[in-house]
Amino acid sequence: MSIAKQIILEELREQVHPIKVEDVIFLALEHFSKSKAQDKWSKTVAFCIKQRILEAEKKQSKNQ
Repeated sequence: MSIAKQIILEELREQVHPIKVEDVIFLALEHFSKSKAQDKWSKTVAFCIKQRILEAEKKQSKNQ
């Protein structure tokens, strides 16, 4: 497991910040997917993850 992945997972488990870590990650993905970054694959991956989160949240809210 990469160090970055390990730290992100620890941050998600520990939740020691005043804002939920998953919310910050989502906002970062959303911002990056809309940015003018040159790396199109990174933007595509960020957009796909963001969309997957939105779709899962929508599905979950329908089931409640």
